[in-house]
Amino acid sequence: MTRRRQPALLLVAVLAVSACSTVPSSGPVERVNPPVQAPLEGGVDVHPVPPQRDASPDAVLAGYLDAMASLEPGFTVARQYLTPAAARRWDPSTGVTVFDGDTRSSLPGSTKAGIQARVVGSLDAQGHYRAETGRILRQDFTMEQVAGQWRISNPPSGLLVSHYTLLHRFTPTPVWFFVPGSSTLVPERVWLARNPAGPAEAVRALLAGPSEWMAPAVDTAVPNGTRLAEPGVTVIDGIATIPLEGRLGSLPDPRRTQLLAQLGWTLRAFPELRGLRVVVDSRQWGTQSHGLSAPVMLEDLPGLPPVPIDANEQPFAVVDGAVGRLDEQGSFSPLGGVLGTRGWGGRAGSLAVSSSSSVIAVVNQEGTQLHSTRLGRDELALRLVAKKVENPVVTSSGTVWASTGGDAASALWRSSDGATRLKRVAIPELSGSTLVAFAVSPEQTRLAVVLRRGQQTSLGLLRIRAGTVDGLRILPLQQGQIRLEEVKDVGWTGAEQLMVLASQGDDSPTSAYLVGSDGSHVEDVGPAGELDLVQLDTRPQDDGAVALLRSAEGQVLRYQSAWRWQSLPGRVSWLAVPS
Repeated sequence: MTRRRQPALLLVAVLAVSACSTVPSSGPVERVNPPVQAPLEGGVDVHPVPPQRDASPDAVLAGYLDAMASLEPGFTVARQYLTPAAARRWDPSTGVTVFDGDTRSSLPGSTKAGIQARVVGSLDAQGHYRAETGRILRQDFTMEQVAGQWRISNPPSGLLVSHYTLLHRFTPTPVWFFVPGSSTLVPERVWLARNPAGPAEAVRALLAGPSEWMAPAVDTAVPNGTRLAEPGVTVIDGIATIPLEGRLGSLPDPRRTQLLAQLGWTLRAFPELRGLRVVVDSRQWGTQSHGLSAPVMLEDLPGLPPVPIDANEQPFAVVDGAVGRLDEQGSFSPLGGVLGTRGWGGRAGSLAVSSSSSVIAVVNQEGTQLHSTRLGRDELALRLVAKKVENPVVTSSGTVWASTGGDAASALWRSSDGATRLKRVAIPELSGSTLVAFAVSPEQTRLAVVLRRGQQTSLGLLRIRAGTVDGLRILPLQQGQIRLEEVKDVGWTGAEQLMVLASQGDDSPTSAYLVGSDGSHVEDVGPAGELDLVQLDTRPQDDGAVALLRSAEGQVLRYQSAWRWQSLPGRVSWLAVPS
């Protein structure tokens, strides 16, 4: 924020704003929850229709696309639209191409029918989404006569589905891994090709491992080659029994505990479950503490979630160079000590705070120095000096981040303990770009960045692993009628969701948008109006997030729900929601 491999089998096994808004001045504060679109009501099955007799080539193509979108197990009906040889050859499990805005074409008397569409993303065989932009799908389907009926002889590799189908017929499910060397868990969303998906599909996705992009930044206790055995996951009285095959007998107790945690956190996506037991070679498996003598209950799982439990932390702010807090009504109260009285030899320009680690980082108004201290102390230590220090960030563990710019190229800086001088972080992938804003994910394995290259801005993700930050992946901010062109700020509202401050062009107002961390969805959440919004700050929490906006005039808006923002009285020059 500104301041701061069974893979190829998985899809087979699984296959399956408002026009007006208000800015109230009071009322209960609600949380930002992920806007992943609801599945078809009750997980309603969509039954595909077999080919109609004497159907034209374009009708055959339409039926085939609809049959693919139904996600029917085995795709029996979809194969009926293919020639016998093509039906045997076609493998829908190799991946999914996701498109938007398709047009279809055929000529009278032609033996071909075609589809042209804008590709917005793809799923790999494990169900990991990768957003795309700039690619056009052009697919011609050749028809052959089989017993006097038109059938497709050249099906695509994998599935072709619309973005609507992805959001409404696939099931987004988090599977969980560990931060290396830590007890903190990290979720990665997979899109399971069934609605609703069951525990077996989620377990298979976990066993398949993290995505290629995420793998260097996370750890898994699942041994290579581990499989879900028959009869799959069975559930009795809320307890899921998971039979596994693989090299599990020699796994040491610490790794067994981690594997049980990964399975349990993954199964928490299913409200009907309350516990699990793992069976290997027909015997209950686990450790003396977890799983051997009794089921592991989901409310008592080992491992730490990536976001903190709900807490009503008062945000910090800067007013006239002094640091203080904002209460629920937006009233400013200066801190005691030198930061609240401007007695430290400078005036605060920007800041970041971690209440969990009690670290506060302050950049002076001139933007040339970053100091840090512990909350409640008056001794400030100089951590960074540059011509232009920007975007201070303090993570929940106390790590201090900042960026520098000015005449020099943008650079990122970090101090691991909050008490030493910040050191430059080498990120060759950012060469030639200006770092506008950035935000560290709650579990500190990913870095969301807003980059400017020339007149263009973009949103990207980087991996954080040990002393390395790399793996830049750009997230296209385009969906349906939404096309974000000017991005100003970014923050995390959950372990799998971002909020960005952006506009759709020079003449459109700046607004807040919720964005999936995999780029799968973009949603405008307001506020309406012509405010010149310049800063966003967020705090992910167990049941959602706190999100605040600041305008250039110092007005503060607090998120309540989509298109409902509470306006707080008073004016501030900077906001900081504690991490």
